[in-house]
Amino acid sequence: MKSFIFSFLLLSTTLALLPFVVFSSSFTSTNPIVLPTTTDDDKGFPISGFSEVLDINGEPLHVGEEYHIISAIRGAGGGGVYLTYVGNTKCPSGVLQHWSDTRPGMPVKFVTTHSRPFNVVRENTDINIMFSVSTSRLCVNETVWKVGDPDLTARGTRFVVTGGTLGNPGPETINSWFKIEKVTKQAPFYKLRYCPDKLLCPECHPVNCLDVGVTDHFGRRRLALTNQPFMVFFRKFQKTDG
Repeated sequence: MKSFIFSFLLLSTTLALLPFVVFSSSFTSTNPIVLPTTTDDDKGFPISGFSEVLDINGEPLHVGEEYHIISAIRGAGGGGVYLTYVGNTKCPSGVLQHWSDTRPGMPVKFVTTHSRPFNVVRENTDINIMFSVSTSRLCVNETVWKVGDPDLTARGTRFVVTGGTLGNPGPETINSWFKIEKVTKQAPFYKLRYCPDKLLCPECHPVNCLDVGVTDHFGRRRLALTNQPFMVFFRKFQKTDG
């Protein structure tokens, strides 16, 4: 009888511990549990577990490194983006796309609102974009992208221009934030979108979120806010690109 009671108690204890043993076994270095949570950095901005943005070779985009933004549609889709003069301005401020798909354009850098491991750019998070080109002293601070005011020569179109600000979220910089969103399941093709997060400027919301597309403006392809996204891929800049 004592033997039976002891066996019963031993079996009960084993069954009670079984869920704990199975659950604990999942906490290994080869099978980490990734919880769908959001953490905040030291400035209070949310850092979500969104996927890394990849370049055309499948490598993550790194903050501060140089990349080309090139049309994902070859041939008639055109080439990469570049900075040039539009109108009578002291500094080049137009963000345009080359007509030819053989021209990769000028390199850009991405800056995020937070620091992630390896400083990678992630999908659907707010970023600044800036051309990484040589400029005069007068124009050294005129390379950051922003959404311009409605252009009366183009029926109120809001073009993407330079003259934006890095960081410093608030009402004065709300037009300087962009997001990168994936548009295909397999290939690393993306679109740029203007839809700044509410935490960047609570008093600025609601904002009119739109994709960054390409529109014809006096025979030139200019980046602008549209309902038709400009599908792109990112290629790491090489010194041989010029």
